[in-house]
Formats: sequence, structure tokens, C-alpha cells
Amino acid sequence: MPSLIPESARTLNLDGQEAILVRQAKEGDTASFGELVHRYEKTVYGVVSRMIESRDEVDDLVQEVFLCAWKGLSCFRGDAKFSTWLHTIAVNTTLKRLKWLKRRQAVSIDDDASGLGGCIADSVEVEPFEQVSSAEEKAAVRSALSKLPDKHRIVVTLYYFEECSCDEIARIMGCSVGTVWSRLHYACKKLKNELNEMSHITEPVMVPTKGQVS
Repeated sequence: MPSLIPESARTLNLDGQEAILVRQAKEGDTASFGELVHRYEKTVYGVVSRMIESRDEVDDLVQEVFLCAWKGLSCFRGDAKFSTWLHTIAVNTTLKRLKWLKRRQAVSIDDDASGLGGCIADSVEVEPFEQVSSAEEKAAVRSALSKLPDKHRIVVTLYYFEECSCDEIARIMGCSVGTVWSRLHYACKKLKNELNEMSHITEPVMVPTKGQVS
């Protein structure tokens, strides 16, 4: 007996399902947009929380990101993945808030960012970074990462935490892939120097691979 389920539905992958949700959301379907929020809420929270310290500020920004996405859905053409488009909104919204906070507080932002992936072996002439395991070392990495300039910290967050490709980051940041690699190169060197200069660490601290620091 022939299947009653259309072939297109049986073979529909995750990207295809997402495309349907996006199309329906663009037509005003709030339930479809709610599903997109559910899929990406943790991701957006991760991006924002590694740049902003205040929990209340983070919660507000996450809501603002999705509100901007809802209002701007008509502008989403599908040239890039929906996740890339959403990351762009999250990054721009967060950077805008950081600038506002810096003007208001007139001090450096001490964010609650944490961890880093590996180094760029071809760009930085050091051995591959080893795993960070102790709480003391994790605290050292958080402190070092918080000292990076915003544009370098956000590239690090997207590449190592959100596992975005350099092409995706270039789209999100509105820069070239070469600029992305340059910022990662700078960040790796800066972090390694910061970590190894910390007097309370008895052994040089190496930067962890993706997902090893929480």
C-alpha cells in the first residue's frame, strides 16, 4: 500500500523544517516564531551572557533580540541561515548595549565570560593548548577573557562557544574572513600571555578546547 505521507515530508531535514517555520512566522504565525525562539533561546542567551555581566541585563537583551527578530522578519531574505541572521542581531544588540553601559558607567565592563577553545595553530606559533581543569585555572581564563576588547571577545564567543564557522562570523560581524582570523589570532596570543603572567598560577595555564570550560 502506498505511503500516505508525501515524499517531501518524509525526507524533510531540520533545515527544511526551519525554513517552513520561518516562512510561517513571516506570515504572522506567532506559534511558528515561538518554536524558533525555543530552538535558539539558549544560543542567544549564551552569546549575550558572555558579553554582559548583569543577569537582569542579559534577560532584557535576550528578549530585545527576539523582539527585533520578530519585527525584522520581513527583511530576512534567506541568503544566510536563520541562525546566522539571529546571531547578527544578538551581536549588534549586545555591542550597542555595551557601548551604552560604558558611557553610563565610565568604567570598563567586567563581563562574566568564560572559557575559550583552542589556539589557531597555523597563526600562533605555540603548541596546541591543553585542557583547563581546575577551578583556579577556569577563573584565570574568565579573567583573561574579560580583558579582551569587545570585537575580539565576541569573535571568540562565536567561534569557540557557538561553533560558528569563520564564514558565518564574517557575515555576522560584517567583516572579511581574514579579519575574523586576525582577531582570533590576536585573542589567542593575548589570552596566552595574560594567563601565563598571572602570579597566582603556579604552572602556565593553557587554553581549553571547545566546551571544556563552563
